[in-house]
Amino acid sequence: MKLSIIIVSWNVREDLLRCMRSIKENEPSCDFEVIIVDNASTDDTVNMIKKSFSEVKLITNQQNRGFAAANNQAIELSQGEYVLLLNPDTILHPKSLDILVKFMDSNEDMGACGPKLLNADGSTQDSVRRFPSFRGALHRHTVFKFVGIFKGEYRKWVMYDFKNDKQRDVDQVMGAALMVKRSVTEQVGLMDERFFMYYEEVDLCYRIKQAGWRIVFIPEAVITHIGGGSSGQIPVSKRIMAMTSLLKFFRKHRGKFATRLFSCVFKPAVILRDLMNIVLSTIKYIFATATLDRKGRKKTAENIKNSVILIWRYCSRFRLLKM
Repeated sequence: MKLSIIIVSWNVREDLLRCMRSIKENEPSCDFEVIIVDNASTDDTVNMIKKSFSEVKLITNQQNRGFAAANNQAIELSQGEYVLLLNPDTILHPKSLDILVKFMDSNEDMGACGPKLLNADGSTQDSVRRFPSFRGALHRHTVFKFVGIFKGEYRKWVMYDFKNDKQRDVDQVMGAALMVKRSVTEQVGLMDERFFMYYEEVDLCYRIKQAGWRIVFIPEAVITHIGGGSSGQIPVSKRIMAMTSLLKFFRKHRGKFATRLFSCVFKPAVILRDLMNIVLSTIKYIFATATLDRKGRKKTAENIKNSVILIWRYCSRFRLLKM
């Protein structure tokens, strides 16, 4: 078999239904299979798949095992020469799969590749990055962002000036649509299940590059990535999981000692950012109240609430120094 399409779902029934319909409408010309791993959804996802897409191989977990572990379950079951890790909140465009497969077939030194991703409104979505750096992370997640410190490092990390119209070797492509050669996963290993969510594909891409394989962005293949889906339901937890996984990545690939030193700056700087957000949001809340702006008052109240929750978790359960 040439291609295995793997989708992990968690309470995204409608997104998954739309994704599966797009696969049906844009099937690749090669032989392929679809494997769905459901992480204990409670929105009738499993019944929908059984009823509407009986040909799909379905794995139903009794608990949410996380993105990496669920993908590994499917990879181990799959038979394709290439494995496409696909988010449920994606929509395939015509010939997108054929283009990716053809490119992999034509380049023996290719370890992985990814398509151009579009937002729901048709605009281009940022889908490639360099591997993260300490300074870029400080700008992204902490009070450093308010004063512009390490802005250049952050822009370098996210490839701010990247042109999405040409094929190009990159460090990583977004895990929303990541095609990997099976023989490469056999060499470098599957996804690291210590990453419950976020940075698991960054870690995989890092190991692929370290092993000498190329990772290429293929703009001729186009997939719409709606975004939001599973992770968007819990924004506070989403941010905490993202930072936790980022630090795990640093500890694994930048060294334990260096990451501990980084954490000594990172944690208080994160707290300072949210303290500043509370102050600024409080001022906005007072202004919104005075001007009878109910919508603005509600939004700023939510911002204050989220920052308070985040600070509480940093100081209690979010253990940045011991990972």
